[in-house]
Amino acid sequence: MERLESCNSTWLIDEALMRFCRIPRGCDPANAISASWQRYFSFSDDPETGAFRVALDETRTHWLSSCRHRDPCARCGGEVTREVVLAPPPTVAAGGALT
Repeated sequence: MERLESCNSTWLIDEALMRFCRIPRGCDPANAISASWQRYFSFSDDPETGAFRVALDETRTHWLSSCRHRDPCARCGGEVTREVVLAPPPTVAAGGALT
């Protein structure tokens, strides 16, 4: 299993079973047991640039891409994405108006 750190996530790549999962960076990877694992069809990694990506379908038309986090990091400057809490969306009343 390969472990990759991006600016926002820890990626666990299980090459034997061709599946991966992402957990928030800084969380214990032991939590990956209950994390959502996804199948992938191709994995590419460019050690020179730090870029990596996984193909989500057999035809390789849908990809997830990221880059390795490095210290110091020119991409994030050490600022990890924080949780954003949004207000609930407005509801539609029986007459069709937003409330």
